[in-house]
Amino acid sequence: MLKEIIFGIVGGLALFLYGMFILSDGLQKLAGDRLKKTMELFTKSRMRGLATGAVFTALIQSSSVTTVTLLGLINAGLVSLEQSVGIILGADIGTTITAQLVAIKVGALALPIVAVGFLLKAVARDQKVKYLGEAILGFGILFIGMNFMSSGVKPLKTSSYVMGLLVDFGKTPLLGILAGALFTAIIQSSSATSGLVIAMGMQGLLSLEAAVALMLGANIGTCATALLASIGASLSAKRAALIHLLFKVFGVMVILIPLPYFIKLAAATSSSLPRQIANAHTLFNVGITLLFLPFGFIVVKIVKMLIPGEVIAVERGTKFIDKRLLSTPFVALASAEKDVVRMSEIVHSMIVDSKKIFLQNEKKLIKIVAAKEDSVDEIDKILDSYMTILSEKSMPVKDSEKLAGLMHAITDIERVGDHINNIVESAERIAKEKIDFSKDALQDLGRMFDAVESIFGKTVRALKGEDGGLIKQIFDDEGELDRMEKEFEAGHMKRLENNRCSPAAGVVFVDVLRNLERIGDHSDNIAHMLLVGF
Repeated sequence: MLKEIIFGIVGGLALFLYGMFILSDGLQKLAGDRLKKTMELFTKSRMRGLATGAVFTALIQSSSVTTVTLLGLINAGLVSLEQSVGIILGADIGTTITAQLVAIKVGALALPIVAVGFLLKAVARDQKVKYLGEAILGFGILFIGMNFMSSGVKPLKTSSYVMGLLVDFGKTPLLGILAGALFTAIIQSSSATSGLVIAMGMQGLLSLEAAVALMLGANIGTCATALLASIGASLSAKRAALIHLLFKVFGVMVILIPLPYFIKLAAATSSSLPRQIANAHTLFNVGITLLFLPFGFIVVKIVKMLIPGEVIAVERGTKFIDKRLLSTPFVALASAEKDVVRMSEIVHSMIVDSKKIFLQNEKKLIKIVAAKEDSVDEIDKILDSYMTILSEKSMPVKDSEKLAGLMHAITDIERVGDHINNIVESAERIAKEKIDFSKDALQDLGRMFDAVESIFGKTVRALKGEDGGLIKQIFDDEGELDRMEKEFEAGHMKRLENNRCSPAAGVVFVDVLRNLERIGDHSDNIAHMLLVGF
């Protein structure tokens, strides 16, 4: 008997989770990147964010995916902490759709649903129809899991211990909340907890009071996914995960005061216990949204105090290009040129920052440079894809040459970012290994940094179309950089021979010197492109 119960509950739960995974995965594939892009666009106000979070979660049937996606957007600097409040609350509403669905008694239809989903996935030629079939298949498997869970919990009626425990959950809500939170945190799915609670409700195993307590706990436990996803993420992403947790905890604390009245309200919504449980779940999440949405800014302030620190604000993505402009190639080319200049400006600021890190030990800039390099890499990929499509369009020869030159330029600019990253890594090594440089070595590196900052600054101005005489200056400066590298490296060798510089410092000195000289080479490449390609 015990084996049947365990197999029924655990196996049913596994099928439920697997069905949820397939359903969510199929819907995400069906939607493509549109949902993520929609989340980026419709977050300018709290109400838009609320609607976006609710619709996004309802469509993909997973608040965990919504939350993790949101944290990724925050981490990338595409969504602010303030904008995330609406999305988080919206996701909490959207996830209640799952409970509403599983409360529907469609057990007899589960196998036909699986059959339809499998046929669409296996037979259809259109990829979107296949994805739809995958989603339907997952939906059917989800209900098969519900059937197994319902059958598995049925024998528990004969267990006085289990029945007594469930009665305690109703009498002492905190016990049920704790149990629901722990169970949900472990299995990483509030939907699965909802399914199991509703399955127990179908068998009359627990009262509405006990079910509501477990549901409230599940709402807290689901925050574990966001908290785990925030590990190693940006400061804003960590704060967003904590906001999610605080909303749930505060919400549960508030609802505990009028809990008996809340339960009566849920009971009045339907004569069916499973439906009452699902409705209680929805009412709770809608209620905390109405309560907290107007005061979201207060929660943001509290979280900023709990997790102090300065947010690294680095603009991400492109600013000027738009796929709709591709139908007008000369306009699309002009927009791409603006983003190339913007990309070069970010890299120039990285050179300035790296100089401060290396020569003035401004460690706080290390993370800023890293974030800027990520931004440059992202812009490089977007621009490369955009200009590749543009290159297939019909345009005058002069514009084609200009486009080809810009495509080469973004490669050089991106590589300059890589060299700066190498320099910053050398600075970190110096701090970690406590390497000391001689005054002469630091003076040489200072001169080299100044020369590189100057030549790349001229490169940025040349890209903007300023004075044509800049190109000749870049060529001359690059030759001077080559001369300086040889001179400083020779001086370094003499210092090593006279024991005025440690071997460890020497290795780092040469490495930084060569990375700086390579930046000059890439500036020279861009100058040649401007001379020939424009």
